[in-house]
Amino acid sequence: MSEVPDHTVQKQTYDPVLDVMEPSRWRLTTPLRPPGPGRALVLVRDDGSPLAVHAGDEIPSPRYGGYRKVFTVDLGEHRLVLDIPLLSRDPAFSFRSRVDLVCKVTSPTEIVTRGIRDMSGAMYGYLRKLLREVARCYDIAEFHEAETALNAALGSFTGDDAVRLRNIHVELLVDEDEIATSGREFRDVVRDTRLARMRRGRHVEMLRDEGIEGLIAEIVEREGPRAALAWIEKDEAEKRAVKSEVLRMVLERGDADREPFEQAELERAVLAAALRDGEDGFGAPMRRGRLGGSSARALEPGPAEPAEAAPEPPLVSGEVVRESPDRRGGGRVSGAGREPGAAREPGAARQPRSRPLPGAGRTPGAGR
Repeated sequence: MSEVPDHTVQKQTYDPVLDVMEPSRWRLTTPLRPPGPGRALVLVRDDGSPLAVHAGDEIPSPRYGGYRKVFTVDLGEHRLVLDIPLLSRDPAFSFRSRVDLVCKVTSPTEIVTRGIRDMSGAMYGYLRKLLREVARCYDIAEFHEAETALNAALGSFTGDDAVRLRNIHVELLVDEDEIATSGREFRDVVRDTRLARMRRGRHVEMLRDEGIEGLIAEIVEREGPRAALAWIEKDEAEKRAVKSEVLRMVLERGDADREPFEQAELERAVLAAALRDGEDGFGAPMRRGRLGGSSARALEPGPAEPAEAAPEPPLVSGEVVRESPDRRGGGRVSGAGREPGAAREPGAARQPRSRPLPGAGRTPGAGR
């Protein structure tokens, strides 16, 4: 009964020569018999020439004759798996390749003549050289491209005169521990990235809805009030330092192309911006400093006030006030040393009026 080859069984190698014997010169009772299906006999004559006998063929001189050795060669198909490391473009990294193929002996005499007893060993050198020429053109990161190129390179390779190959496939492998480790690391990175994105989104929504006060509340919740206070003080110190530096630069450095009044206005504006009252970055009103408040009041333009009216000179006893005929407003006629026609502030005309002089209108001796 012939042996049915099992292609599902993976083998690293096999010996194509199943049996070797040295027959006697006289074989009257034990003649040489033809091989069964899937095998062949290779008879080595006395002169060293091989003779292949397949199933169903007749053996010359089976009972006598000079045969040094008789080799039984396996002609069945075998599935082999070869692990071949291949250097990438960078010699510090290499691919782990696995070559899967089906081989079959086509010339048993060649097998015997070449002395092939390890089928994978006979093919390993040539396959390794062919695949390395292709793998050296690809970087370790170009995993799939390299695998495609390797399969294309072996697509037309069918073996040689002794062996026929088919169904050759190259697969680049990753270590199982590396697969588990890298997969775990990848999942960790994805999880951390998503969590970080969720945290950023929450902070953005907090800043949009609650403003910077919400961020300070978060700091207070996580690190305590001291941390929030230190953060606020640091921010205020940085702002004050920036304002002071800008003020110093504006006050110390002049611009040749700027007019003096423009420089003065710029200095006044910067000083007002640095010292004016307002709100800090956290929505709480800033305290008015003595210097800031006084400087801000000095720099801010005051409201337009109406021109003050000139004070009306006091009336002198015996003075008569009457309307001037030649101008709007009142003129004053003085009988007590004031120059007539003294100017008065323009205003509504007053009705002529007079005051009685002391003693006027009184009769001497009346009222006693």
